[in-house]
Amino acid sequence: MLFHLLYLLCFLVLGTLAFYTMATGWRQKQQRRTNRMQPHPELLDRNGRVIKDSLLVVRVTPRDADIRSRLEALYNRSPDDERRDR
Repeated sequence: MLFHLLYLLCFLVLGTLAFYTMATGWRQKQQRRTNRMQPHPELLDRNGRVIKDSLLVVRVTPRDADIRSRLEALYNRSPDDERRDR
C-alpha cells in the first residue's frame, strides 16, 4: 500500500513538472511570435538602420581552373605582405 502511494506521488510530481515545462515552452513560443524579428547586427549601420549597400558574394565555379593561383597572387600583393613574412 505504501509503495502504491509513493508511486502515485512520484507520478503526480513528474506529471506536474512535465506540464509546467510544456506551458513554459508554449509561452516562450508565443512571445517570439509577437516580438518583431531583428536583423543580424552586421546588417545594421552605426545608427541601427539596415544597410542598403550590396553585399559581397563570392562564387567559385569549377569552370575556372586557375582561380586558386589568382587568389594567391591577390593575397601576396596585399599591403600587409611585409607583416606576413615575419
